[in-house]
Amino acid sequence: MKILPLARGLAAVALTAASAAPALADTVNLGLTYTPAKTLTVTAASAVPAITNKNFLAGQFSGTLTSGMGTNAFVTFCTELTQTFSLNTNISGYSIQNAQSGPTAWANPAAMNHLMSYWQNNQPSDATSSAVFQAAVWEVVYEKPSNGYNFASGDFTASGDAGVNSALGLWSWSTVLSTSITRTVDRLYHPTSQNFLVTTPVPEPESYAMMLAGLSLVGAIARRRRSSAN
Repeated sequence: MKILPLARGLAAVALTAASAAPALADTVNLGLTYTPAKTLTVTAASAVPAITNKNFLAGQFSGTLTSGMGTNAFVTFCTELTQTFSLNTNISGYSIQNAQSGPTAWANPAAMNHLMSYWQNNQPSDATSSAVFQAAVWEVVYEKPSNGYNFASGDFTASGDAGVNSALGLWSWSTVLSTSITRTVDRLYHPTSQNFLVTTPVPEPESYAMMLAGLSLVGAIARRRRSSAN
């Protein structure tokens, strides 16, 4: 299953749609992909208000997003801990918010892009691995980049049951952050409900080459038509 590049369809423009702020209001209906979900005990000192040793159900979400382009199935992760969300319920009023640059950017956009590019080829297969990926998303959202990433220390910490703690301990941030970026990640924003993420594929070099070739062909045709008209 893929996190669909919904940014393009929702804003009704091309690959730069995630940078258009905001997109039209959209409706989401999401449930946890793996149930029963695992519980994480989380501290997020940089959250507003700060969170200290609070329990959250954690994991990947699956559901639908409905926009002017229709209804699409997608999967996602929560990017915000201080608001609530009703599972398996239609919630309207979402829009895409640029999280790559400017005042609404992630604390470390590159790290989020690396993480979700890593996710693309290492997707969770059960509630435990799903909870660990969710913890990683929250780590990137709430940890100061200068602190480095570590689930056990810093502004953001997460722990769970024995299985989750084992998986958290085996998580390799060096592997994640060295993954080639194949996706950019923006925010699916709501003013009163939890926010989620949306991704856009980074075009392959071959795609750029094809696009440039197409533009060159269009230009050649246009020049030929002008020459014929003269």
